[in-house]
Amino acid sequence: MIEIKDKAMCMGCTACESLCPMHCITMEYDEEGYKYPHVNNSVCIDCGLCEKVCPCKKELIFDDFVTRAFAVQNKDKKIREESASGGAFTTLAENFIKQGGIVYGGAFDDDFSVCHIRVETTEELTKLRGSKYVQSDMKDNFRLVKQDLKEGRKVLFSGTPCQVAGLVSFLRGLYPTNNLLLVDLVCHGIPSPLLWSKFISNLSQKYGKLEYVAFRNKHFGYAGSTMAMRFADGEMRYTDRDIQFYKKLFFDDINTRPSCFKCHFKTVKRVSDFTIFDCWHVNEIDKSLDDDEGTTWVLVQSAKGLDYFEQVRKQVNVVEAPVEKAIQLDGMLATHCTTPNPRRDEFFKDIQIHGFDELLEKYFPMTIKKRIVNIVKPIFGKIGLIKILKRL
Repeated sequence: MIEIKDKAMCMGCTACESLCPMHCITMEYDEEGYKYPHVNNSVCIDCGLCEKVCPCKKELIFDDFVTRAFAVQNKDKKIREESASGGAFTTLAENFIKQGGIVYGGAFDDDFSVCHIRVETTEELTKLRGSKYVQSDMKDNFRLVKQDLKEGRKVLFSGTPCQVAGLVSFLRGLYPTNNLLLVDLVCHGIPSPLLWSKFISNLSQKYGKLEYVAFRNKHFGYAGSTMAMRFADGEMRYTDRDIQFYKKLFFDDINTRPSCFKCHFKTVKRVSDFTIFDCWHVNEIDKSLDDDEGTTWVLVQSAKGLDYFEQVRKQVNVVEAPVEKAIQLDGMLATHCTTPNPRRDEFFKDIQIHGFDELLEKYFPMTIKKRIVNIVKPIFGKIGLIKILKRL
């Protein structure tokens, strides 16, 4: 049976839970708010499937397709505005649904927790747009994907590299791969759902019920994209220190899952058909695309992916570039793990005993520099200076 002795060796993909024939594995939260498999020993038949399916325990095997890189922009500016970068995922997913396919991806539920959902209409794709800096709850989606494939449906599944690898391992090659399209992303790391829940609960006590959140809002342009939240009071908040606190913790790697610091999937080549990530330096690829509204790098990872990309190519602005250039400019996290913040353990102890105002003062103190940034950022955003400063 599966036993997690080292938390760095489990990314919570749910492959083991989904495959267990006795349904004796449940995903349970630990004290940091991450889910790990828990085995009911009284029901387990010790078949070993849970250990065999774990993608962390498997050698990565790739085909001989030579990866290609494209800088991509959706031609619909509204879609790009709602997307974290260039709206490439929406292009892939929208076309897929129009062909009768089903799309799976991360979305906010009614209380703004993040979970994977199943989408069959183009209207529902708005739920999947934008980055979510929280580990997505997979729920029963692996089994749903398997059922769709068994019924002959076409499926596009999107997620972090570990989630995609988990699904591939769970399916065990038993279903036709021509009906399955996989999209992963270059991942910074997975923040704690527990922290996210406490964060929005605290802010809701201040401002009322949360009605909107974007981790990468483009109010100040793509280069100045920032966290934005709107509550029942109706005000959209961009520069408030308590709003930016969560994003600060994310990029400081203070609340990242242990497995992310030793990620098994940090390679340019992936088991997916597409890998997507931000194209911040599109000006070094094609200056005509540099409009500060967002561009996505799309790495095509398979012949099947290339065939599909050619189907949607006319729907986007696209420029091909060397894969090495894409990685050098914007994709170092494709091959490199982040480093745990030395205050990480201290922080997770503190969130159990301190309120958010105390955490804010301890881990995100207001400095003169922050005060200046809060004042000048809206001004720089209006006159287009943020884009220039980001490149210095």
